[in-house]
Parts: sequence; C-alpha cells; structure tokens
Amino acid sequence: MRAVQTGGAAVLALLAGLGLAACSSGSSSSSSSAPASSAPAGTATASASAAASTCGTIPTSLPSDPDGVLAALPASVRSLYNGYPVPVYKSAFASWKPASTSNKTIGFLLSETNNGYQLALQAILSGMLKSAGYTVDQVTSSDEVTDQVADFNQMVEKKVAAIIYEPLSSSAFTTAVANAEAAGIPSISVLNSVASADTISVGANDWLQGAMMAAQVATDIGGSGKVLDVHGISGVAIDTSTYAGVKAVFAQCKGITTDDTIYTQFADSTAKSEVQTYLETHPQKIAAAITSGSGATGVMEGFQAAGKAIPEIANDSMEDGEIAYWYDNKSSYKGVGITTTPPQLASATLTVLQALMQGKGVQVSAIVLNTPLVTDTDVAQWYTSSMTTSSTGNAGGPTSLNVLPSDELSAVLG
Repeated sequence: MRAVQTGGAAVLALLAGLGLAACSSGSSSSSSSAPASSAPAGTATASASAAASTCGTIPTSLPSDPDGVLAALPASVRSLYNGYPVPVYKSAFASWKPASTSNKTIGFLLSETNNGYQLALQAILSGMLKSAGYTVDQVTSSDEVTDQVADFNQMVEKKVAAIIYEPLSSSAFTTAVANAEAAGIPSISVLNSVASADTISVGANDWLQGAMMAAQVATDIGGSGKVLDVHGISGVAIDTSTYAGVKAVFAQCKGITTDDTIYTQFADSTAKSEVQTYLETHPQKIAAAITSGSGATGVMEGFQAAGKAIPEIANDSMEDGEIAYWYDNKSSYKGVGITTTPPQLASATLTVLQALMQGKGVQVSAIVLNTPLVTDTDVAQWYTSSMTTSSTGNAGGPTSLNVLPSDELSAVLG
C-alpha cells in the first residue's frame, strides 16, 4: 500500500501518472477534427489514434495572472492552479497589519448545515478558533445569496477582526469584500473562490479536482460509457467548477456521454431519491457516476433502491458511508475520491488567519490546497472501524495528510 503523497510534487507526479496533456483542450480538439481527406494516406488513422490517446488526460491552462503572482511561485505550487476558475491577484493583504491586537472577534459565516461535511466543518473550525483564543461570532445563513451577503455586511458593521465565510456566489461578494477591506477587515473565503484581490480564498482547486476524478474514471471505464453527473446546487461555484474540469477531460473521450439532469442540494436523502427515480426511467447502463460535494452515499443507495449494481462512484467529499461500502466491497467495487477534509480545511484556514493576525501578510488572493486523489490502492488509509454504510459523517483522512505543506505556505505568505 502506498502512502498518501503530500506537497506540490505529489500533484505533479499524479498528473504525470494520469497523462497530463501538454496542450489545452482547445488545441487538442482542433487537431483531432481535421478531415482525413486533407492528409496523406495513413494520416487519418494516426490522427484517430492520437485523439484516442488523449482520453484520460488533463488539459493544462493556468488562470489569469494580471499581477504576475502565479508566475513568481515555484513550479510545484503553480501546478496546483491548473484550471483554477477565477483570476489570481496580488492580495490586498500582502503587507496588511492588524490595527488592534486586542480585537479577537472572528465573524464565521457558513451556508446551511444540511450535510455531514458542513456540520463537521462548523464544529471543527469553530472549536479551533476558540482554542486559539478567538471569540467566534457565528452565523449559519440560508442558502440564499442575498441573505449571506446581508449577514456578511452586518459583520463588517460590527467591526470584527476578520471574517471567515463560505460564499455561494463569487460575483455577489465582490462589493462586500471590497467594503470589508476598506474598513481594514480581512476576509477568508473557504471552499468557494471569490475573484477579488480584497479577499483570500482558501480551498481546493475544484476544477482540477473534477478533472483528476474524470481522468481516473475515463481510464477505469476504458474511455467508453455513460456517466451520470450528480450535481449539488445549480450555480454554486464548487459545483460549476468541478464539472467544468470533468467536461474538459471528457471532451477528449469520444466514447463517453454524460447526463447532468440530477441536482441534490448536497443532501444524501435527495441524492438517493433523485437517482432512484432517474434509474427507474432510464434503463441504459451507467458506467460511472460523479458527484459534487456531499451525496455519494445517497447515490449508492439510489442505485440499490432501483435494483441496480453500484457502478464506479467518483466523489469530492469522501463520506464515511461511501468509504465503508468501498472498503467492504473492495474486491468487486471500484471507487475514486478527492477532498479537502473538514479538519484539514479548518487547520489551513486557521493557519492563514493566524499569519494575517501576526502581520505576516498573504501574497496571493487564492491559496489552493494540495488534495490527493484516493483510489482503490489507498482507500484503506481513509477507512476506520467506526465507519458503516449508514454513517453520515465525512472522513478525516490519514494522519500523514497535509494539504498546506510548508513549502507552499512559505511561498504564499509574506
């Protein structure tokens, strides 16, 4: 059994193993679409073979870097930003210092806690903040963007020392974070990225996570079959970005089709009922399913309720129930996972916050966490004896897991 890799080199190694494409998806498409009649005899077959070989590879495309901050990062760290969905700027907090050392109140704004991941993140991060000596002004908002922004603005009015928030919409928060920055209040966006120099986004690169899962699935199913994309909430950044990565990989696989009609609101109960209903009216064989956020356990239960064999499931939440089934059936079932665990996200967020409050400064507007792909080879490292197929929590990951290694931390801090 191999150990879970950490550090930027792990992503480089993994992408190489999956066959990272040396050109963008656009250039791949143009080369494979050239008519056979325009080439000498035998070229069409060679072109078709070349096109087929790109299935299961990840296109490369760095985000907009108007201030040159990505270009200045080490290659191992820069690789984490492949496909990142928003521009990366020089942070407005690169040389920021707290105006007061006595203000220890942190605004903590999460969206609805309707799944195990949200509940775990809320409890763990709140606990870590309190243990570090901060007072936590905690608000759980509805899943309405306008409510979230209003709650954020109220925290600015209270003059908290900093705000940690989970935005449902990037564009909706650009004015709010600018107002917070003008008031001298740094904000840290967790999970979902915000395209602004006036806030610091901390979380996984959802596009790259989606692409990595899709590349593994494409390889596992031999580049052919129907894949069921099980979405969370329509329009939410984590969902949109994840499936943009999935689509970028599958665009190179002529034999793979997808269906994107299911939305689960990131709830396992909804995932179960929606998948069951879908399968009862769509008899075509499903080669794999890819879920965004919480819902993998519900997807599995939906297949079982419909009397169908569970296909390969790729999930970026790593739920306990899903892992228990995966581990118990590892001789006959294949799974794929990738996630920023609640403990790891909470720890990384606290690390960034403390660096700010110590006046170290953060150089970039987005800090991408280094999340490893989990396959059959290392699922045992994520399984614990307390997990059952009815468990509702989320995996904490192996003790060796570190999604914000020291080399990356030193590169992004002042």
